[in-house]
Amino acid sequence: MKALFESAPFEPNGWDTALKALASATGSARAQLIAIGEDQTLFNWATDMAQDYVDDFIAIEGHRADVNYRVAACARPFEVTWEHHYDAVRAVNANDAYLDHVRRWDAEHGAQMVLANEPNSFFGLAALHSRNDGRTTEEQRRVLEQVGPSALSAIRLQRALEHRGAEMLRNSLEAMRNAAILLDSTGRVCAVTPAAEALLGSETVQVRSGTLRAMRPDVDASLQNIIGSALDNRKPTSELWLRTVRGPTLLEAFTLPRQDWAFGFAPRVIVTMKSPLGLSGAHPDRLGAAFGLTRAEGEIVSLLVQGHSRQQIATIRGVSVQTVASQLRTIFVKCDVNREAELVSIARAVIEMAAG
Repeated sequence: MKALFESAPFEPNGWDTALKALASATGSARAQLIAIGEDQTLFNWATDMAQDYVDDFIAIEGHRADVNYRVAACARPFEVTWEHHYDAVRAVNANDAYLDHVRRWDAEHGAQMVLANEPNSFFGLAALHSRNDGRTTEEQRRVLEQVGPSALSAIRLQRALEHRGAEMLRNSLEAMRNAAILLDSTGRVCAVTPAAEALLGSETVQVRSGTLRAMRPDVDASLQNIIGSALDNRKPTSELWLRTVRGPTLLEAFTLPRQDWAFGFAPRVIVTMKSPLGLSGAHPDRLGAAFGLTRAEGEIVSLLVQGHSRQQIATIRGVSVQTVASQLRTIFVKCDVNREAELVSIARAVIEMAAG
């Protein structure tokens, strides 16, 4: 069973398989892995349990020691506590909301172990016994005690893999020269590309205390709203225009796919920043010289290269989308291309030569 936990971070359903094996070995209806803290979202996974169980747990604030007798009975890391300790807590303070919760889900008995209790995070492992399972035996509790260190090692490995995933994604975005900021599932900044760092400032957004904030309260409220929408997947793509003395800057928040087994350290949202000055200096002039474009046409191509849509270019330039479309038709003829992708490709080549 230790091997199952050790391989869990590498297998698609590795954690679920390991927990089901633990449930079987401890004679329980289900096993549970829980994580609480500032460094990760509330993670509460129990085998063979509906999502309503987690929603119910959150609703009654089941992470609190004055609510949950299991939390109140927690001991030091790797020390097992069980019904004997639960009874002692309930004799002093039995919270009706939590008692209703565990009885409704038939998980009143069991044993548990704290895996880690750090300043910003808590990890725990438990065997949840139903009425039919009865109380835990010494042998069942010994199984939990034996598997604990392997479970913690697996958690730390997954945390490292999630951080590594954030780094790899940042490197990919950096290679593509994207101005991007990666946020984890708690909304904290986990990576910033150099292109994004160049656009950070008092007029746009800043990273303060590990979070992305804007100086003006009204702008910050809008920023937090689009980030919150992306985190909750209410609106997978949201945008916010920032007005600066140098011109408008577009922020877009994109939701990344959620993994069933992730402890909150992996990137969850990408915030991109696009500015008409992102390809600054003489690039429009260089593009114009290379393709025989006017200054306005060169600026349109420059904005396309940065990833702006026709609608966004129209907003930046203060013209209609129809005007941009008409100008693009002329640009296509001058550059001898038929599609925007072709235009962007050859324009990037010109810019690269100019940069070199």
